[in-house]
Amino acid sequence: MPQISDAIAYQTEHDDWVTTVLIGGVLSAFGFLLLPLLPVYGYVVRVIRHPLEGDPRPPTFGDREELVVDGAKAVLVGAVSVLIPGIVGGVTVGGSIVAIATGTRGGAATGIAGLLTVVLSLVFGYVAVAAVVAFADERRVDAAFDPDVLKPVVLSGAYATAWVFSLAVLLGASVLVGVLNGIPILGAVVGVLNGIPILGAVVGAVVFFYAQVVAARLWAGGYADARTEAEGATRPDVGGSVA
Repeated sequence: MPQISDAIAYQTEHDDWVTTVLIGGVLSAFGFLLLPLLPVYGYVVRVIRHPLEGDPRPPTFGDREELVVDGAKAVLVGAVSVLIPGIVGGVTVGGSIVAIATGTRGGAATGIAGLLTVVLSLVFGYVAVAAVVAFADERRVDAAFDPDVLKPVVLSGAYATAWVFSLAVLLGASVLVGVLNGIPILGAVVGVLNGIPILGAVVGAVVFFYAQVVAARLWAGGYADARTEAEGATRPDVGGSVA
């Protein structure tokens, strides 16, 4: 797995990295339209795939059709992977609402439901990332749900470490984005958009996109280490240990 500093610097190893980051940020800023997120997720798949295939260079947004297709597949894999905690969470929260309405230990029921939902979200989020990386590596959706592929990864300390570090990166970026979203641009500049934090939102989207690239780079490294340990085979060198 690459060092944190290497994962952060990874995107800058391409001459057109500023353009790539700006494209990713702008697409992310319009993510509320949903469709622009597909090439973003497709790009994340490429960030994972490149080092696993032995390509040290960060990818670009070229071949947009492939980006959209890979992004759609990644969304499908992620959605299926987190379906169970979503269902359980809905059932438990629904049960808590009934408990509150009927006055039967409502507070305790709500607390248990909330805790269970959080725990399940973390567990299945952990597995969902491994599933997306497996899809990126194998280039087929069914690999994301293959126990023989996923088991050695999710039980690996290398992958677990990468996932924890990536979570810290994404949470840190989320906090920063929250701050940036509160920065309004002067009404004289945006005219009718006076008071809407457009500038903060765009900058925040760029920051979070960059954080996604860092996280994806860490996932690829942890996954490669885990598979190498399990298979006893030589895989592409995707970086050293975390520091």
